[in-house]
Amino acid sequence: MSPLPGGGALSWATIGRILLAAAGVWMLVKTWQLWLLLFIALIIAAAILPVARWADRYRIPRLVTVTGAYLIAALVVTVLGRLLAPALAEQSRQFMAQLPALVERARRWIESAIAWGASWNLPLPAMDGGSGWPDLKGLGQVLVENTLSVTAGAIGAVVGFLVILVVAAYLVVDAEHIGRGLRSLLPPTQRDRLGALAEPVLTVIGGYVLGQVAVNLCVGMVIAVGLAALGVPYALLIGSLAAVLNIVPFLGSPAAAVLGILSALNISPTLALWSGLLFWGTNLLEGKVLVPYFIGRATGLHPLAVLLGILAGAKLAGVIGALIAIPLLAGTWEAFRRLRLEPAAAEGEPVAARVEPARPAPAPETGDGGGTDPI
Repeated sequence: MSPLPGGGALSWATIGRILLAAAGVWMLVKTWQLWLLLFIALIIAAAILPVARWADRYRIPRLVTVTGAYLIAALVVTVLGRLLAPALAEQSRQFMAQLPALVERARRWIESAIAWGASWNLPLPAMDGGSGWPDLKGLGQVLVENTLSVTAGAIGAVVGFLVILVVAAYLVVDAEHIGRGLRSLLPPTQRDRLGALAEPVLTVIGGYVLGQVAVNLCVGMVIAVGLAALGVPYALLIGSLAAVLNIVPFLGSPAAAVLGILSALNISPTLALWSGLLFWGTNLLEGKVLVPYFIGRATGLHPLAVLLGILAGAKLAGVIGALIAIPLLAGTWEAFRRLRLEPAAAEGEPVAARVEPARPAPAPETGDGGGTDPI
């Protein structure tokens, strides 16, 4: 045994556990891309599991359920692609051709607003000597580079996608056996407590994913139909981009709003104002109606935590990291809440609040009218 500064001794078993934990951390750091792909597969499996359990009631094999879910998703993407691809391609070509003129027109409007503010001594921010616009190209390049670093290039992305689908299917088909195997690895005294976390954590992750897909589709449809009704060009393109980009919270609506207002500003300032109101109303609809209805309080996360998680995920793994940041945070928070917060809250309650409610006392035999049953 090794002596400690306080006079105690460090056993060889403790030293072995420390070295084993250090080796585990080192292995986790070296193989974090693999664990990232595994977590993505877990997210997909969590979204399919409710459907698979519903199909179990009708004795439908889970492999059939998973295959059907994949085929339906592929069919939806194919049909939407066939229907929307020609229009999207044409609008994309026209938009990219008009983009420099749109940006220049917006720049002139901003400079005019700054000059007007200066004439009235209003503290409007001045544009710098450069373009006055954020380096979107550099930002996009960073996101793409971080994403490809995770997937080991485009070919690695394709292979990783196929691996994710296979692993997700295996997790759904053999979920119970995998759960029992993992539970057997836990300490006997903690098996019931830790094993009970799997169901609520997977429910939170799967509910968030399905709810977010529904919210994205609704947001894209509202923006596309609204812009088309206002007469803004490229309405279908902007609505589709809003639906796709809204997979990452705080990104879809602002990016689509910029494109929509730029397109409307090329026609008239009044149309740009109405477009801005449309995006504001859509954002209000998303936050007050769609998210509470489809997602509810599934995550239990503060918006600041969501934003910081997205930024950290994008920094570490590009677009992929931003996509999985919220499900990861939601699952971690659910586990922490059930392990720490709920037991702590229960221990902090008064004794009278934790005891079982008393049974009603029997009615007094003497009918003096003074006895009442407790509520």
